[in-house]
Parts: sequence; C-alpha cells; structure tokens
Amino acid sequence: MKGIDAYYAAIQSLQQQVIESQRPVLEAVSQSMADTISADKRLFLFGTGHSHMMVEEGFYRAGGLACVVPVFSGALMLHDNARLSGFLERSSGMAPILLEPLNPQPGEMIFVYSNSGVNHLPVEMALFAAKIGLKVVAVCSKNYARVAPLSSLGKRLFEVADFELDNGGFPGDALIPVTGTPWKVSPSSTVINAMLWNCLVTETVFILQERGIPLPIIASLNMAGAAEHNQAVLDKWRKVNPYL
Repeated sequence: MKGIDAYYAAIQSLQQQVIESQRPVLEAVSQSMADTISADKRLFLFGTGHSHMMVEEGFYRAGGLACVVPVFSGALMLHDNARLSGFLERSSGMAPILLEPLNPQPGEMIFVYSNSGVNHLPVEMALFAAKIGLKVVAVCSKNYARVAPLSSLGKRLFEVADFELDNGGFPGDALIPVTGTPWKVSPSSTVINAMLWNCLVTETVFILQERGIPLPIIASLNMAGAAEHNQAVLDKWRKVNPYL
C-alpha cells in the first residue's frame, strides 16, 4: 500500500471509531457548551506545543465562535524555541499566571489539550481551572496517557476533568509503521482533535438555534454581509474576550 493510502485509510478508520464510541460524551459536552453560551459565558482553550494548534483552530476563524478565549503564551508554542516550549510544559506554577489575567468566572468552560495527557502544565491548568469553578474538558489519548510517565502531580489529564474526550491515538502519536524500522510516521492527534472540536461547535450551534439564542458565529470576511454580521457579534463578545 502506498503511503498516501495507508494514512488515509488509517485516519478514516480512527475518525469513525472516535466519533461512534463517544457520542454520549460529545452530546453532553455540546449541551454544556450551549448552556455556557446561553448564559453569556465563555469557552477557554489551552494547549502546549503542537496541542497549541487546537487553540488556534478554535479562535477567531470563519465558522468559529466569538465566545472562545485562547489561553495564549508564545513561550509555549514552537516558533521561538521548541526546546524551551518542551521544558515549560513540564514545569510547575504557570497555570494561574496564564489563566488569571483573563478573569475566568465560575460556570465557564475550559478545553485542555495534551496528547500524552501527562505533562505537568496541562494537568496543572485543569486542576487550577476546576478549583476556581470552571468546567474542564480534557482532550488527550488515553492509550498514550496510560503508558507515559506521570509528572510530579501524579495525575493524568483525563482523571481531573469533568468531561473526557479520547482522540484514540497510539502512544507516541505517530500512526503508520515504517517497514524495517521500529518507528512510525504521521501523527493522528491534530486531525482527530480538530474533527472533535468542530463536531462540538456544530452540535452546540444547532442546540443554540433550537433555543432561539443569538449565534456567536464568526463569518468569513470574504462573504457578502459578513462584515456587518461580525460587527454585531464582536461588539457583544469583545467586552469579555480581550483577544477580540
């Protein structure tokens, strides 16, 4: 089988498995998201390293939600210093420093992404967020988390969350074995995590529409009428979203 076909087949199979095995929790998370938005409260997103891409995926993009607040830190991304990012996601004490300036309120939600599910900072973020009254959604690979060494916190991300979403990935994230070597290539977490998020966004919007709640949808500025639509949406949400 060619590489293109190998990855395409594997990721398709994993997508179906992840969705079909987690419909109840996806529906529960969507209901909680809709309840949060209906109360004019926010959805925070946090991830380190490559998981940071999920924060970008959810924030200020066409078809996304204006109530999403990213928990950003350039030091935790990869574009400045990848080794520093890896060091910091395994360090303690940063969660309050990152989250408190955004003035999180009880009843809001935070999605914490960590594929291994064990790095110190994502687990610390989940624990701190829960302590101050946020509902926590953990997104990780349970298979990976069960074999990866725990941090000094002694907890896995999915063990300290209100909701657990499993992206179904293999330990190490890479999906396709390379013949004649002990290695695999081509990770699955980014594709699956983005699918999970956008399934949740779509279900949440459908629920809000049924309730008659104004939809916090951001439209592409390249579409007719989008500028006026976005202005009304952003006028409301930028009061509580400092990144808008």
